[in-house]
Amino acid sequence: MTGHAAGPAAGAAAPSGFWERSRVGWHAAWYGVLGVTAVAVLALAQAPLADRLVGVAALAAAAGLYAGLGARLLAETGEEPPTRSSLVRYAGYTGGVGVCLAVLSLALSPGVALAPLFVLFPQAWAMVERRGPAVAVVVAVPAALAVVQVAQSGWAPGSVTDAVVTAFLQSAAAIVLGLWITGLVHESESRAALLAQLTAARAELATAEHARGVLAERERMAGEIHDTLAQGFLSIVALAQAAQDGQTRERLDLIEATARANLAEARAIVAAHTPPDLAQSSSDHRLLSALERLAARTTAQDGLAVELDLPASLPPLRPEAEVVLLRAAQEGLANARRHGGATRVVLTLAVDVEGVEVVLDDDGAGLGPEGAAALTGPRAGYGLAAMAARAAQVGGSAVLSERAGGTGCVLRVRVPA
Repeated sequence: MTGHAAGPAAGAAAPSGFWERSRVGWHAAWYGVLGVTAVAVLALAQAPLADRLVGVAALAAAAGLYAGLGARLLAETGEEPPTRSSLVRYAGYTGGVGVCLAVLSLALSPGVALAPLFVLFPQAWAMVERRGPAVAVVVAVPAALAVVQVAQSGWAPGSVTDAVVTAFLQSAAAIVLGLWITGLVHESESRAALLAQLTAARAELATAEHARGVLAERERMAGEIHDTLAQGFLSIVALAQAAQDGQTRERLDLIEATARANLAEARAIVAAHTPPDLAQSSSDHRLLSALERLAARTTAQDGLAVELDLPASLPPLRPEAEVVLLRAAQEGLANARRHGGATRVVLTLAVDVEGVEVVLDDDGAGLGPEGAAALTGPRAGYGLAAMAARAAQVGGSAVLSERAGGTGCVLRVRVPA
């Protein structure tokens, strides 16, 4: 039941780890100060033995109250908001100790009771979360000792003034220090709780980022495999079927070439390298050369006539942008032949001030009676969705539309320069 410097809602504060960790210290401090005070009382040779024994008995009673009530109150610190029962036990403990110190003062002198106050006042703040009961204790106990002091020295104005000033200073110091220290503890625990929340949030974010990274890598690998290996295997199947109808040597050569190209693509995917078609050319013209090889290979493997309209040169492009354009051309050519039934495709690479755009215009069946389909819509296949996602990653765009009259499709994929 930690005393806090917070507002009225402090009673609902979190358990105080500070008080919990220092519980053994509380025991040692209280029993220690009572033991030292008892030794000091017995050492007062000028005081009658009976008075000294009364003082020791009062200190022993204070130790017993702590063992029966005080230690339990400290053990319950922060476990739950203070109940009526706990407040009654708190009042019984602090009031009982106050009576013990008053008896000690009456038997000897108020000065002998000062040492236990240095531990009693912090206990008063530690055992209850509410400020009111703690303030009442640190005001009532010095006031009671002041009354004892005045009763012993007489009710002269000077004695009364000294007793009142002493009690006021003791209470004021205890209140200020109690509010300050418990406020610091509360602030420290609030920051510790916030730090724990931030640490947990950071761990959750790291886990989420890892999962997102794994998913992104899976999607990248799936897109690469779809645009390269899967298309290559489809070509191999088609060539193998065509070989049964004649021209076996030519078809076998194409199957071998396609398989080798697939093997090179697989190695590049595993190693996360540049696609082989791009890696085979110089950095200045490698995209143009890669598109030329792609067109020739497509014509040889699928019988699709590919007409190229390429510029003499390209502005500097990021490697990722080159990959996006090459993969878009691969996917567009494969879709035009296999899904659109096209026999001719015009592949254009257009350059303007905003970027570079690859355009594939085919004479296939078009998109059907439902009209144009969005690349990310429900009718879009995996390859089209992957193409759109890949273009978006580099700040580009991908649009698939139907030619006028419904004969053929036009695919446009743009990347910034």
